[in-house]
Amino acid sequence: NIDITNFSSSWNDGLAFCALLHTYLPAHIPFQELSSQDKRRNFTLAFQAAESVGIKSTLDINEMVRTERPDWQNVMLYVTAIYKYFET
Repeated sequence: NIDITNFSSSWNDGLAFCALLHTYLPAHIPFQELSSQDKRRNFTLAFQAAESVGIKSTLDINEMVRTERPDWQNVMLYVTAIYKYFET
């Protein structure tokens, strides 16, 4: 289970992005194999899955890996892009 309570620290290990994208693209995200300790892999898988359907990442993997509290506005913009692609 992924506990999402905000658009900042809840997204800092990449698992929330992977869970969201696994909902739509399960073949691209081996969710059961992921670990919160491997942030770079999580972000890479999520961003590549999104890009495979044309959703460009607005987030930088290196920056996301370094920070515990990503900028909530940037995270929200990316999540919104994913939502718009799949739900509208």
